[in-house]
Amino acid sequence: MIRIMNVFHRVKTDIANNYKGIIIVIIYFIVTHILFGYVCPFRLLTGIPCPACGLTRAGISLILLDFDKVFFYNPMIIPIAVFIIYCVICRYIFDVPVRFASAIIVILSILLFILYYYRMVKMFPNHEPMEYVSRNLFSPIYRLIGFNL
Repeated sequence: MIRIMNVFHRVKTDIANNYKGIIIVIIYFIVTHILFGYVCPFRLLTGIPCPACGLTRAGISLILLDFDKVFFYNPMIIPIAVFIIYCVICRYIFDVPVRFASAIIVILSILLFILYYYRMVKMFPNHEPMEYVSRNLFSPIYRLIGFNL
């Protein structure tokens, strides 16, 4: 019982210390989703998918155990989810620092960029989720310089 109370205390403390940032992120997600239909700041600016493209949908598919969609949207969600679970266990269950966090993040980032490059070469611009979105903030600049995607 004491261990569970410690977990709840750490969660409560983390939320209390970060509530402003959490609220800002929630507002950003709601506003951009309503205005543009998507929330990715990279895609919002450029119309081009970012290296993390599809991770949200892949995460939802992973939670629903729909592995076909996980691999379709972004298979990198699996190692990322394992890392997140590792971080949560370290922080909230054992209350210890996350070991090798920086190295793991670098490795995951490199793998994410390798997959991004592959998907851009094979899928862009006409294959979900690697499709160009013409409704972006740079589109007037693209038109001005004669750049067509």
